[in-house]
Amino acid sequence: MNRSKLYLAIMAASLGPGVVWADNTAERDVGTIGVQGNTTLGGGYLPPEQSTKSRSTITREAMDKQTATANAIDRLQYTPGLHITSNDATGISGFNFTMRGLAANQVGMSVDGMPLNDSGSYSLYANLLGDPENLDQIFVTQGASELDGPHIGSSGGNIGLTTLRPTKDSDVFVQQAVGNNGLTRTFARLNTGEVNGFSNWLSASHTEGELWRGKGAVRGDRVEFNSFFDQGNGNTGNLILKYYRQDNDGYTKLTKAQFEQYGRSYTPAPGTPVRGSNGKIASYYELGKNPFENFSAVFNGHLQLQDNLALTLNPYFYWGDGSGSSYSTSALNRTSGRNGVYDLSNLNTAAGYAADGTPNSGVYYRPSRTQTWRPGMTTKLNWDVNDAHSLQFGYWFEIARQSQTQPFIPINAAGKADGDFWPDARSVVDAKGNRVQGRNRYTETPAQKLWVQDTWTLAPDWTLNIGTAYQQVERKADNHGDLSTQPYQRSRTYDAFLPSAGLSYQLDAQNQLFYNINRNMRVPANYVLYDTSPDALNLRPETSWNQELGWRQQRETMAFSASLFFLKFKDRQVSSKDINGDSVDFNGGDVDNSGLELAWSGLLPHHFNYYTSYTYTRSIQQDNLPVYYNGQRIELPTKGKQFANVPRNMLAANLGWDNGRYYGTFGGKYSSKLYGDLTNDESVPGGTVFNLGAGIYLPTDKRFLKEATLRLNVDNLFDKKYLDGVDSVQTNAVTYQRYAGSSPIYNVAVERTVTLSLEGHF
Repeated sequence: MNRSKLYLAIMAASLGPGVVWADNTAERDVGTIGVQGNTTLGGGYLPPEQSTKSRSTITREAMDKQTATANAIDRLQYTPGLHITSNDATGISGFNFTMRGLAANQVGMSVDGMPLNDSGSYSLYANLLGDPENLDQIFVTQGASELDGPHIGSSGGNIGLTTLRPTKDSDVFVQQAVGNNGLTRTFARLNTGEVNGFSNWLSASHTEGELWRGKGAVRGDRVEFNSFFDQGNGNTGNLILKYYRQDNDGYTKLTKAQFEQYGRSYTPAPGTPVRGSNGKIASYYELGKNPFENFSAVFNGHLQLQDNLALTLNPYFYWGDGSGSSYSTSALNRTSGRNGVYDLSNLNTAAGYAADGTPNSGVYYRPSRTQTWRPGMTTKLNWDVNDAHSLQFGYWFEIARQSQTQPFIPINAAGKADGDFWPDARSVVDAKGNRVQGRNRYTETPAQKLWVQDTWTLAPDWTLNIGTAYQQVERKADNHGDLSTQPYQRSRTYDAFLPSAGLSYQLDAQNQLFYNINRNMRVPANYVLYDTSPDALNLRPETSWNQELGWRQQRETMAFSASLFFLKFKDRQVSSKDINGDSVDFNGGDVDNSGLELAWSGLLPHHFNYYTSYTYTRSIQQDNLPVYYNGQRIELPTKGKQFANVPRNMLAANLGWDNGRYYGTFGGKYSSKLYGDLTNDESVPGGTVFNLGAGIYLPTDKRFLKEATLRLNVDNLFDKKYLDGVDSVQTNAVTYQRYAGSSPIYNVAVERTVTLSLEGHF
């Protein structure tokens, strides 16, 4: 589809909103049931927006009618521009997504102003998202990060989570959910009400379930606290604390050949210990653990200095500690790591271990452990100069510290960790008492951003947002030495000016047009400084220019939005994984992303509402990719090819009904085929998945039980079996001029899942 066809498509789509349905939203008397019929457009999927950028928001109403165990990312499944995959329905296992052709680690994500992307690799993890019951709304800016966004790895777009504010009235909310594969989730929140200007809530949750593919389980516990203080006159403070701990087994991913030959239930991780030729335990599903715990603290303070001058302070701190691992053991003996820093004379020889007749000696569980300490702060001064100009001056800084190690933990004869799977439990030390590590890295990342922005009312119907930011990031790598390397230090500094401009025109009370252009920068991940390849060490930052042209229409019973987008990337960073499962990046050259996003929602007669979205994404590589075989330069034919893991077409729709006593939802999403490699030699077909939801607002006495709801959700209603995302992108799946291809690795779509939940407010 060329650009002219995109413009024709947006014009054609405008014919749809011309139909206005009769408004039939009068409240009905349903006795003691305290919930009235749903009168919002699209059931909370398309609330009004006024930004000069594409922006999608889902509200508490939409989240409540989705699967009770779904996390914040899962709940964005119908949002335009997003293609989402999840490992299971628990909400605490892994997920991945693309947005307008960008991978998840290229999209900035934050909660209440605190960044959630990993400070080293920019990966996003379910354990950082918090309890979904405590979220007020989730918003997506599909094109460019906000100028004040606390991100160093966002090439375009951001996702923001807003925590539910404590209420002035006391309240207890309890929810119990059960589902397939032993899934259970218990959540409770106590709201104290307002006392002397303070309002607080404290919540706790426990989630657990069996893996639906392979053996193992996932378990997670959360405690969260929110305290809001209102002094009056616009002066407020909000403190949010969150703690989480999980003990998860991991899911395996499959190649296309494995999926086609063995089906979706196949897993390469053995359910019982497998021994190698020397009689030692070689692999076992129990060696694929993912234990993790993390704590975060965010404070949002607002000081109204004068009627036209306000200061906001947003300090935060994040700490995390945990690990992930493969399903195989690692051998360690006296002669291991001859190029490293350890004296292993206290260990037996390989021959000695082989002759001792025990299945667990000389082989170990070796997790990749990461510890993160991340303090930061955002400060903004907002000055309403006059009726035409509102200025914002801001400064953000952060000093992230990250330790990445690989200890060797003994296993017992049954193949499990001897004592505990948490990383430091009884790990091996050398003859000098030093803890032996497969890697031992410490990275410091000081980052700062300074910006100014002017919101200029040119005329009553015209608004211009113009600003620029200067961002500087330093990566300081300290390799302490490990089994295979000697100590060394490296550092790189990256900086750029990031201008931004947006213009909106209010045609009338119902229609708004907008255009924006923004520059973004993604600093290379921290692991490139530890790569031995000069190309990795000298990897340039990924930069992009994002442009959008959009139109919004808002009526009493209908809302519609349309956006044309064009993102031009320079030095596009491609994320993959090496043979050890560790992340690696390489320069994929220039890439152009263009496309169209549509969203349409509204009210129908007889308590029905609807929401639908469509996304067309053309992500085209502009260069052939150079690779080397035995010193010979080879160009892989990637020019003109669609970027991997980017569906060209996505269509989603959701039909809802709510009469105040009962409700129902029926939704579905279609995604077109995905390429697993940059040369487009291997692809997996697309698929359409349908979801069903229903609920009953139960009668209550209003004195003890204020509200109660019974909810049923069925995801993947017709049990569609397919591969729904690329977990590990490859350059080429077939051989080119003796440069061997590698099989892409895919995520397996989750089976049909039924979830039943009962909740109440006391």
